[in-house]
Amino acid sequence: MSTQGHILLDGKNLNPKALWYFARLGLNPVSKIKISFSADAIQAIKNSEAFVNKIAQSSQAVYGINTGFGKFAEVAISKSQLGELQENLILSHACGVGPSYKRDIVLAMWVMRLNVLARGHSGVRWESVQRIVQCLEAGILGEVPERGSVGASGDLAPSAHATLTLLGKGMCSRPTGDSFEVVPAEIALKDAKIEILKLEAKEGLGLINGTQCTSSLALKAMVEGFELLAHANLATALSIEALRGSHKIFHPRIAEVRNHQGAVVCAGEISNWIGSATEISKSHENCGRVQDAYSLRCAPQVHGAIWEALDHAQTTLKNEINSSTDNPLIFADENLSLSGGNFHAIYTARVSDNLASAFTTLASISERRIALLMSKESSTLPPFLTEDGGLNSGFMMAQVTAAALVSESKSLSFPASVDSIPTSDDREDHVSMGVGAGLKLQQIVENLRNVLAIELLAASQAIDLLRPNKSSDKLEAVHKKIRSKVPMLKRDRILANDINAVSTLIRELDLLSS
Repeated sequence: MSTQGHILLDGKNLNPKALWYFARLGLNPVSKIKISFSADAIQAIKNSEAFVNKIAQSSQAVYGINTGFGKFAEVAISKSQLGELQENLILSHACGVGPSYKRDIVLAMWVMRLNVLARGHSGVRWESVQRIVQCLEAGILGEVPERGSVGASGDLAPSAHATLTLLGKGMCSRPTGDSFEVVPAEIALKDAKIEILKLEAKEGLGLINGTQCTSSLALKAMVEGFELLAHANLATALSIEALRGSHKIFHPRIAEVRNHQGAVVCAGEISNWIGSATEISKSHENCGRVQDAYSLRCAPQVHGAIWEALDHAQTTLKNEINSSTDNPLIFADENLSLSGGNFHAIYTARVSDNLASAFTTLASISERRIALLMSKESSTLPPFLTEDGGLNSGFMMAQVTAAALVSESKSLSFPASVDSIPTSDDREDHVSMGVGAGLKLQQIVENLRNVLAIELLAASQAIDLLRPNKSSDKLEAVHKKIRSKVPMLKRDRILANDINAVSTLIRELDLLSS
């Protein structure tokens, strides 16, 4: 578990959300973190270390310990070259390209890897584990390019770049005052009085052979997805009031008989924001409308499906980050070294692909509610929520922006994990493309956040136009927070600034505390 910048690793009980909240500390230059291991984990690490040493001193050929890698698996390596073999592995695999990941992703990768090492199936020395922890606690993180992993045989290129720092090679970032600076790793280690790590048998492979990059991207999106779903439920409540929709759709009996937990949860959350009767709802009791549009009436069911996708993702990620993803796997107590395919990132690749579809659906239904707010026929308010239409365009183009973001997200929703491409002279002939799935997902998350910001802005404008009638106390508190950052739109202005302001409120979770 993680509290106040401390995380305890035992290889079995790492919680996905706790891990991500811990990883976010990597973005704060003044944060202090501490990483420790259970006594059983330390012993397991030392046992696997001893077993690898035994193999290294024998004449037995074991993949990755005294052989080459990939297509070179049949090439024997002499005992005197085992350390050089491991360093060459890191150097040769550090071939990523593109911009660097933010520090939260890199820190999450390392914490996941350390948790894998804690399981005792990797063969990395306890001394090396301690050196990694020294670097992380000093805030020293390698610069890791975003692209270059196909998500099988492990996320090799990203993990190799992260590992370079331990070897005093490549570039890294470190805290300096209230910011970060990028410096050569050799300088960062020297200034922090941390010795350069000299790799021994299997250690290079033990540090990069896993799914940590793919899993970190999926984890980030999963945690942010739960936060965005909570904001989508809030935005729905505000839009229902703004459009003077029926409150009956949240009657608990409706969701209960659908028999899906997600629908029950989301109906409850939306209802909690709206409460019972409000001045706005009382103002249209006799309006004659029988049913609302699906984007209002079906919101608990659609949002509920997203909740269940997130819940499934959380279960998969919990299993993955507490798994051993090495090849070969060391079973010291059974005197076994077994080669297999646990490094294949298909589980978390599919998490990213599934969440991409889910979040696009959530953005799509939000955009439909925005469109309802634009129309005089559905809102009975001035077109595009401006009282001087023609001279002013109001929210006309904000809805266009939302439509563009949804359309882009749809194009990004094609599953990357079905698009395998062979590598390593066909030895690695089926791969997960998990990093590609995760990177697409990050853009969809950002698109969703902005679509929800537009919905909250438009609904708040509609609430203003319904004055003097008021909504529930909770929604009025949300409206007040939005208005503290963005005034009511009385004449046209640059709406990009307004969208960014509300998107920031969403990112910082300010509205959920209303």
